[in-house]
Amino acid sequence: MRAPSLSKNKIFFGTDDAFSRSVEIVVTPVIFAAIGWLIDRWLETGPWVALVFGLVAFLGKLTAEWYRYTNRMSGIEDEMTTSRPTNVRGLDRPEEIDDHLPTGVTLEERS
Repeated sequence: MRAPSLSKNKIFFGTDDAFSRSVEIVVTPVIFAAIGWLIDRWLETGPWVALVFGLVAFLGKLTAEWYRYTNRMSGIEDEMTTSRPTNVRGLDRPEEIDDHLPTGVTLEERS
């Protein structure tokens, strides 16, 4: 009997999504470069269209992943700040300043 997908080990949570995204980053520029190569053959030009298509697809995928990552991380940060209890470290208490200096402390060297 197979275990449900929600009971996966926490260590491997999200690795399937990361793998599929990494494959997309590699495969998408290859597909666009192949389309550019076909256009180059049809127009009888050099590999310029293939290079441009591949580069644009690669930069587009990296940009999309960057925005996806920043949106995901900002959501996680918002979730962490809303679920954090207040006054855990006393940060909202007024700061107490101790005006008393320690006794017996000098700046002179001992001989």
